[in-house]
Amino acid sequence: MLASMCRGESTLKNILHSDDTQDAIHVCQSLGVTIGESKDLITVTSKGLPFDAPCSEIYSGNSGLATLFIMPILGLRRYSSEPIILNCGEQMRQRPIKPLVDALRNLGLTIQYLKNENTLPIRISGELAGGVTNVEGFISQYLSALLLALPCASGDSEITVKNLQERPYVEMTLNWLKEQNILFHHISNAEMDIFKIKGGQCYQEIHTIIPGDFSSASYLIAACVLIPGEVKISGLNMEDVQGDKKLIAILQEMGADILVKPEYLLIRGGKKLTGIKIDAHDIPDLLPVLAVIGTAAFGKTEIRNVAHARIKETDRIRSMANGLSRMGASLIEESDGLIIFQSQLQGASVKGYGDHRTVMALSIAGMIAEGSTLIDDSESIDKTFPSFVSTMTSIGAKMEVRDGITA
Repeated sequence: MLASMCRGESTLKNILHSDDTQDAIHVCQSLGVTIGESKDLITVTSKGLPFDAPCSEIYSGNSGLATLFIMPILGLRRYSSEPIILNCGEQMRQRPIKPLVDALRNLGLTIQYLKNENTLPIRISGELAGGVTNVEGFISQYLSALLLALPCASGDSEITVKNLQERPYVEMTLNWLKEQNILFHHISNAEMDIFKIKGGQCYQEIHTIIPGDFSSASYLIAACVLIPGEVKISGLNMEDVQGDKKLIAILQEMGADILVKPEYLLIRGGKKLTGIKIDAHDIPDLLPVLAVIGTAAFGKTEIRNVAHARIKETDRIRSMANGLSRMGASLIEESDGLIIFQSQLQGASVKGYGDHRTVMALSIAGMIAEGSTLIDDSESIDKTFPSFVSTMTSIGAKMEVRDGITA
């Protein structure tokens, strides 16, 4: 989306070909941007802003990022006074958007809900003019969507955010603004964050290599720690600001043997793990795999301060509690997390709830359980990690796709 807002040709290397990526590409193409794809490269050719969007409706699939990020950008169209409909997949329709809608209404956009209050589809018109607004901080994508679009608004903006969560994702967004020499000022204290953004700025062509994804790698890392053997994982940058790299430090504190080198991770699996208390406030996407790790750790593992994991693709606290309980895990479901006791898991038939992270985490649970595990909704892994099964089987996992995933 950044490249789409630039005039000229941008190149993005080391691309993950997944449903989320395709949804983002489709959304940008709907704005009139030309995007070429090859095995490892995406080329984005754009006339820049304002967009000459050739369509009256945009479909963003089930990608939260593509859906939320495009909302303010739709106020950067040449004919922004003409309404455009933003629609999405059924799963995304269940997720709340009111905080972002309310913020955008203060910044010049007119937005109408077409079916149910607080959810998509919506009709958007108006120019992203800038101004003063506030947005809830429990989902970082609300704020990141504003931070990416508002430098291109016609006027200056000020955003106030209370209780900012998933902070590492916001830091990733701010790093992109810094790379682009975007002028902004960030004031942060214990109670709130304030962002002041100068309007009328422009993005420049982007030529970059996309770093490896710690969120996807978390399942591979967990499996390598839980199962005896030695595995070397390359392609991850430990200097990256991605929050989910914290999994490595958490596992090391629990007793895992992980050697961190600039070029690779070396994991010697099967070591004794001990349960700890984990504040997952900034790492909600790790909750599913942390829950599985907790079943293998001596004593108890507490995953706390992550109530916002309930409003992802599914309620991940509930989905993991249900799945692991069916597999024999002893756990307590809390409003803001899980308490998990060391348990011998048994293979079972469990639900994936159409959530890629639940399915992949339960697959790791199936690998350490006695017997076979069948997980439905296997196709949901295509959202972010289509090669998950082939990657796991390449290092010895007994896993295959049928109507679900058998681990």
